[in-house]
Amino acid sequence: MDIGVDGQRFVLIFSRVAAILWFLPLFSSKTVSVPFKAGLSLLISFLFFDSIGGNLVFGNDPYQLFLLIIKEVFIGLVISFFVRLLFVSVDAAGKIISLQSSFSFAQFMDPMTMTQVSVIEQFKNLMAMMFFLAIDAHHVIISAMYASFRDVPIGTVVVQPSLLQYLISATGKIFGAGLRIGAPVIVTLLLVELALGMLSRMIPQVNIFVEGVPVKILLTMIMFSLSLGVVVPSIIGIFRGLDGEILRIFRLMV
Repeated sequence: MDIGVDGQRFVLIFSRVAAILWFLPLFSSKTVSVPFKAGLSLLISFLFFDSIGGNLVFGNDPYQLFLLIIKEVFIGLVISFFVRLLFVSVDAAGKIISLQSSFSFAQFMDPMTMTQVSVIEQFKNLMAMMFFLAIDAHHVIISAMYASFRDVPIGTVVVQPSLLQYLISATGKIFGAGLRIGAPVIVTLLLVELALGMLSRMIPQVNIFVEGVPVKILLTMIMFSLSLGVVVPSIIGIFRGLDGEILRIFRLMV
């Protein structure tokens, strides 16, 4: 089957763009329809088409084309995986706080992920998404899509050990940043647990498991409100360096 050089080039551009869009936190939601994601991927690919290398000749070998498609999808998945990590770090902080504060007992269905989440998790996720859009980080993603074809031309990606090492180290740093976001509340709840444990030793008649729940919930809400002045800049700081980190990933792919 011969779809022509331009057709092959468009398929490869579409493969990379679609892999990025379909797994980004904003578009991977089940509430975003498949036709919308496919149409947006086609539109962006069409806009990129004329400015991306036109001297590619792959012949009529379908296996070579299939291999190139896999490479393009890999590039897109790496980019979307890294962006998703930023949101997962915030979500992890919310999960830890929910487990410690007993908010995890009250869960509801998140329409974006179709999973059960607590109030704290959902609040942190929505806050992260709001700041992601507020600082125009989605514009960074679109710019990164286009820059990826300049820095990592079609068919030139190489999976190097340095890339894997960087992704592993970046994962640790991002999750560390997520823990710092929840640190004020997490540390407070640890101290509360310690105090309740000592109280149960001194006054065995007090049912700590029952009496401790409202205390932890109240202190969680107070500390969460007081720590917003630290949490908000921390979340924004995670997204601020996104363009530089993605550029570094591109350099490790060639």
